[in-house]
Amino acid sequence: MRWRWWIMWAAGRPLSGVDAWGVAWAPLPADYRPAAGEPAASYPVGHPVDTAAGLLDLPVPPVTPALFAGLFAGGRPADALIVGRHEAGPFERFAQLLGTANALNALLREPEASAAALMRIAEYHVQVAAGYLAAGVEAGWLADDYAGNAGPFFRPELWRRLILPAVRRIIAAYRQAGAIVFFHTCGRAEAFIPDLLEAGVTVFNLQSDLCDLAGLKARFGRRIAFYGGVPVSLMLNGTPEQVEARARIAIQTLGRDGGLILAADQPLAYPPANVAALSEAARQWAGIGRACYE
Repeated sequence: MRWRWWIMWAAGRPLSGVDAWGVAWAPLPADYRPAAGEPAASYPVGHPVDTAAGLLDLPVPPVTPALFAGLFAGGRPADALIVGRHEAGPFERFAQLLGTANALNALLREPEASAAALMRIAEYHVQVAAGYLAAGVEAGWLADDYAGNAGPFFRPELWRRLILPAVRRIIAAYRQAGAIVFFHTCGRAEAFIPDLLEAGVTVFNLQSDLCDLAGLKARFGRRIAFYGGVPVSLMLNGTPEQVEARARIAIQTLGRDGGLILAADQPLAYPPANVAALSEAARQWAGIGRACYE
């Protein structure tokens, strides 16, 4: 199966200037060399508020039918799953609006205002989901980062109390319509999976070089599916032989008895030889055709 992704750039991150939320962006430094087509080409340099209470007075960008116009101008291939991709989940948007340090402090010092602000962001995403679904999208792709290489940014208990309700609200918009939900989060994020599963996430996209994938497969079995299995760093810098070997491991662990969408952990622009190696591994070891992002 092929995959089609639509991203709402009208509400996303600009290369420079101020976005619809009031966040100022600048291009990545000249000495940073992203791969061609890499989605992250800029970073936030100015934030409209510095407290959660201030965020409650900040206007939320309107979600209008014009944002979804022309999504299927090129037609709808019969063999493609149509996925509506959301830009910046509740906590990620919260951190962009306040700055990461202020956002983490607000969760501790302004819990009620933070919860309310996160829910305002969630309601924006619910409107985006409604627009996607009305246009004919078949699944939603949400992304919100909660962990780094060493583990979570904050206590899972705090996340459950303040952030999860907002995430759950967005997921429900898709699940109530019978659509599946993809969820991406970076870092060692295993601690959040049981709650996200209970909230209705159906496909997890995790950082496969940091998480215990075999342990997750053993624990959750057929209750969830996984997207990925091949680390970004390996796809960018490894050899085709290394990519093929890692893909085989992913198929034998995450793909045992089904439940794996084999891919690199994130859809960046990779060396063609490594993309071909991943596709060949899919054909040789799983019989599932091409790698899903081709």
